[in-house]
Amino acid sequence: MTHPSLLSNVENCLRWIETHMLTFQNGYNGVYERIRIDENVRVNWVRPDCNTEIARVLTLYKQVAGNDRYEPLNENIKSWLMRAQELDDMSAWHGSFPFYLVDGYETQSRSGYYVYQNDNGRILLGLLHMHELEPDERLLRSAVKLADYWVGIQRPEGYFYRNDGKTQPYYLGPDFVGWLASGLLTLSRVTGDEKYKRAGLKAFDYYLSLQMEDGRMKTSYELMKTEDWRPVSSETAKAVYAFAVAYRETGDPKFLAALDKAGRYTLHLQHPSGGILNNDALTKDGALQNNEQLCDLVYTQGFALMALFEAYKATNNAEYLEGAEKLAAFLASIQCSGESPYWDGAWRGSYNAYTKQWDGRANQNNHIDEGGMYSVYTGWCASTIMYGMLLLLRERQAQ
Repeated sequence: MTHPSLLSNVENCLRWIETHMLTFQNGYNGVYERIRIDENVRVNWVRPDCNTEIARVLTLYKQVAGNDRYEPLNENIKSWLMRAQELDDMSAWHGSFPFYLVDGYETQSRSGYYVYQNDNGRILLGLLHMHELEPDERLLRSAVKLADYWVGIQRPEGYFYRNDGKTQPYYLGPDFVGWLASGLLTLSRVTGDEKYKRAGLKAFDYYLSLQMEDGRMKTSYELMKTEDWRPVSSETAKAVYAFAVAYRETGDPKFLAALDKAGRYTLHLQHPSGGILNNDALTKDGALQNNEQLCDLVYTQGFALMALFEAYKATNNAEYLEGAEKLAAFLASIQCSGESPYWDGAWRGSYNAYTKQWDGRANQNNHIDEGGMYSVYTGWCASTIMYGMLLLLRERQAQ
């Protein structure tokens, strides 16, 4: 049974975002990325990927809750996304989205200028999910432009990269391939254009080569010595999602086999409380983030919740639904409450399943500590948790 208060968990988190994380005038320039508790800072980055995830939550919330109170905010975020996309026809990056804009309207740091494969892939899927929930040609046109950019720089090996000083060079890691591959297959179905399917399948050929015999994915750290702070659990849980999408869109049994292997590995990491642990004793070298007692909330839990649900829908295997329900109940139970009015309703970035306390950092060769107990994210963490909870609630309504 799904935790009965999931809708109130979602609404508590939306209240936190509405109260503390919007840019001026009800999010006219989007939603801020995160709070850094130990620095007493609300990070002034407004990220297209985070905002796409939040808009997707608001779109699904309207349907599940039968409540349109967040429609003005949703429209502001969607309009901001359309402004944030690179639409200059003369630009070599036409159709892509930047890493972030400072306060939602300017880039003052060179790092915001970069284009990330994983962020853009999640944007692509989010735009399509919203369009399928509520048909919106703006979003579909944006998705097509975005996909065309990445198809245009896809390498013969299947991954996505161009050595242009702007496209991030972390192209071999699974997180930088799986989202785009999934989005391209989905876009092919929505538009009927086979070129996206061809590109998506080429990407999945490479992606499949990254799965190990035990079901887990090789990590970006193992492949390129990057993303040191991302635990093993992250890229394998996301592979469950990607393989579920691939199987749903193609019916090819090779994707079902890959899904089963990745799914078993992910469920193997599930603690009795419901959280997905970072790694097991055999995979401590897969990343520098390798505390076996921790549950990472920024890179794993919400994505795993989405993935287990998607795996259930693709296979009708009740084990995946049970895993998703346990994970949702765990996340509901640890939602911040009574900690601070500045982040109550949200989730912090890392939790110890054994001591039952917020614990851990994400500062392994990562000076901005992108995760861990002191990070409170809107996108990545809160958005994916809320979206997974809403998917479970919609499923219950349909039964």
